[in-house]
Amino acid sequence: MKKQFVKLAAVAAFAVFSLSSCMTINSGAAIAEKGPVGQKVGEAESTYFLGLWSSKGEQNNLKQAAENGGIKKVSQVEYIDRSILLGLFIKHTTRVYGE
Repeated sequence: MKKQFVKLAAVAAFAVFSLSSCMTINSGAAIAEKGPVGQKVGEAESTYFLGLWSSKGEQNNLKQAAENGGIKKVSQVEYIDRSILLGLFIKHTTRVYGE
């Protein structure tokens, strides 16, 4: 009985760690021009379910992120994706730096 409990606990622990979230920063950060990163930062976020449906539609784009930060001249862009439950939910963030 005790061995079954230990096996069940090991399987449950493995499942919990396998289904935990992770975060990736897209290596394709874009730099619009040579020079320092701007003083202002703007972000736009959306959450995707199964990669098909977005919580905010097409509002997670470069233009929206720049507007949110009051940026008129973009110097750098970052895309950040956080995957939850092996990609069941994906939180996508567009971060813009500039002046």
